[in-house]
Amino acid sequence: MDILWVGGPAAAGKTTISRLLAQKHGLLYYSVDAHARDHERRAAAAGLHVLGNGPGDFDRRPMILEDLNALNPKTAAVVEGAAVTPEMAGVGENAVWLMPSSGEQLARLERRHPEGIHHGLTWGWNLIRGQLEGTAATVITVDGQTVDQTLTAVEQAFIKLLPSAESEEAGAQGN
Repeated sequence: MDILWVGGPAAAGKTTISRLLAQKHGLLYYSVDAHARDHERRAAAAGLHVLGNGPGDFDRRPMILEDLNALNPKTAAVVEGAAVTPEMAGVGENAVWLMPSSGEQLARLERRHPEGIHHGLTWGWNLIRGQLEGTAATVITVDGQTVDQTLTAVEQAFIKLLPSAESEEAGAQGN
């Protein structure tokens, strides 16, 4: 199964962009965040995690792959979530990182959570930035971009991997 990984910290636009990308290109959509509790239970059952100790520091990748294969092993998927880190997904051509500046992330979180609970959601920015440092990863800075601009940038990053890109290329070669 081909997987396109979309990572970044909270409020980077991962879910919005991934859903649009999946819909536009006929990909499975998979949110790691939506499966977090299930992953915790499965990790606990395997002796990798103690339930009730937060999200846990265990490798979710095997569970993600298992879930995707159960859904449809023949369809490419876009996988996104705050738990998608460069360490988990890698930094190859099948991964993009949506990164707001720290100020932009905070502004987005304040709009999303005006009641102030956003402060516990900033942990991922430093984690992901640190894992990207010194790599040739594809990083898309989302500050000041519209959803359409970010989607276009992600599509350009994945141009060789998107199913519709292959069919468009074949059609162009046939003319």
